[in-house]
Amino acid sequence: MKKWPRTIPYDLKCRLEQLREYRSAPSIQTQWGEGLEWLEKHGVEPPDHPLPTEPELRGPVGHS
Repeated sequence: MKKWPRTIPYDLKCRLEQLREYRSAPSIQTQWGEGLEWLEKHGVEPPDHPLPTEPELRGPVGHS
């Protein structure tokens, strides 16, 4: 089991920079997907402590 990285690993940083070069900016979901794929590829397990999160949105989301 590999330890959870404390900074963005170089190869993941390069991939995220490549995404930003696309004509339309990548969504947060696309960026998170890249990070998740990297973690799975390298066999990294989540840390023993909870990670910081934002509160979930309630109610309708988007334009009204």
